[in-house]
Amino acid sequence: MRALRISVIVLVVLGVLFTVADRLAVSYAEDEVAAKAQSSLGLSETPDVSVKGFPFLTQILGKNLSRVDVGLDSYPAQVDGTSITVEQLDIELRDLKLGSNYSTATARQADGTGLITYEELGRAYGELLGSDSTGLGIAFGLADDGRLLITLQASVMGQRLNVGDVPGDITLEGDRVRVNVDKDELPSLPAAALSQVEALIDEQAGVERTISGLPDGLSLDAVTPGEQGLELSVSGSDLRLVG
Repeated sequence: MRALRISVIVLVVLGVLFTVADRLAVSYAEDEVAAKAQSSLGLSETPDVSVKGFPFLTQILGKNLSRVDVGLDSYPAQVDGTSITVEQLDIELRDLKLGSNYSTATARQADGTGLITYEELGRAYGELLGSDSTGLGIAFGLADDGRLLITLQASVMGQRLNVGDVPGDITLEGDRVRVNVDKDELPSLPAAALSQVEALIDEQAGVERTISGLPDGLSLDAVTPGEQGLELSVSGSDLRLVG
């Protein structure tokens, strides 16, 4: 009986030591993946990295990680060449193959989400539309029915006109997005002013624009209005991290 108790104690101790070693190895791997992600993506800050799965040591020996989560507080992208910040970019990397000497890692599949706040979207569109007195001013929010709420100002007949809040939608095709203002919901305006406002919407707000600068291997799947801003869904395959 005493020998059995000793054996159990030894097994428990070995189990604890293995778990500690496993967690230390995970911590080291997370630091390495974070450094590689920072280098690959050209980030100014080190991202948060969490390696999933247990035991980790068997994964690292097999040079295959089942899942790694990467979180970025902010990420710089572009809309038609104008800078725009994607916040809360969280990427789930699955089936990571580690290269020779663990110097590279390639994820077979990646899925993620991000956020462009309405304030940031309005700032970027303000730069895209310019400050010309004949142009269109635009801001964004969320309508009560879940659609995009678009606040418009327009220069009409030499005067700045507060058009007001108009519902709309945002559509995605590939990496191109378009803001669609529901012109049927425009407030009552004199015919001449209404015609000019509709023309400005078509010429400026309704232009198809390209989102670029996402991490290599990731592409946009969906853009949906949310409480804080546009919620992005991204996915990709063969996402490569190098040192």
